[in-house]
Amino acid sequence: MTRIGVVTPTLNAERYLEETLRSIWSQASDEIVIDHVIVDGGSSDGTLAIASGYPSRTIVSTDDQGMYDAVNRGMALVEGDVIGYINADDEIGSGGFGLISEAFGHHPGSGWLCGRVEYIDGEGGVLGRMQPVRLSLPSYLALGWSCIPQQTVWARRSFWERVGPFDIAYRNCGDYDWYARALQIQEPLILQQVLGRFRLHPGMLSLDAEKMARESRMVQERYGHDDDLAGFVRGKILSLRLNARNPAWLVAKKRGRISFTAR
Repeated sequence: MTRIGVVTPTLNAERYLEETLRSIWSQASDEIVIDHVIVDGGSSDGTLAIASGYPSRTIVSTDDQGMYDAVNRGMALVEGDVIGYINADDEIGSGGFGLISEAFGHHPGSGWLCGRVEYIDGEGGVLGRMQPVRLSLPSYLALGWSCIPQQTVWARRSFWERVGPFDIAYRNCGDYDWYARALQIQEPLILQQVLGRFRLHPGMLSLDAEKMARESRMVQERYGHDDDLAGFVRGKILSLRLNARNPAWLVAKKRGRISFTAR
């Protein structure tokens, strides 16, 4: 049996929350025990009513300092041997929790993992998929953006505590920073299956490209990115590997279907 702790930060998230909750709770079983904590920032729509229809625990936290602070609060409360967070407009991949449980069972030395992400539109239509590739901290920083899909990242509780919580100084790139710290310890175990679905829609936080670029540079400077020819080459090589590994994803980017990831 694996106990999986899931955190979801919400604020007026009624539009897609039902799909998110279904993707989580449809995977509960005798072998996969789920503890789900919703950290709500004071929603004024139907978010809390939707959440009340599921076994999730809802914590109202109107004084948090952004999404990453809310996730940190949820992580401190959620119970689980394996933990992670999913936003209120994204989804867990079908059968994802079983794959995660099996992977950690077969790889006791791995503290964290990620897998293939599926990009979807507002109606759930598939826009493309992306498979992560092996990478080092220097190449990850050189790329200039996080190629590790957050919707697929899960960690053992002990590894999360070793890396530490998200740095709430970041409003957009807390994941990029956390993964850099995690890479200082070990590379993630990479699964080939779809573990998460990332919904692209107008107004999403991830589309604030200017702020993301500024915070990405902050992360690069923090962890010693070499802004020279060698660093440039490392970034280009990783970009080529990602595109070679994911030709359909590359085509979708070129056609503008997944525009926010293009650099």
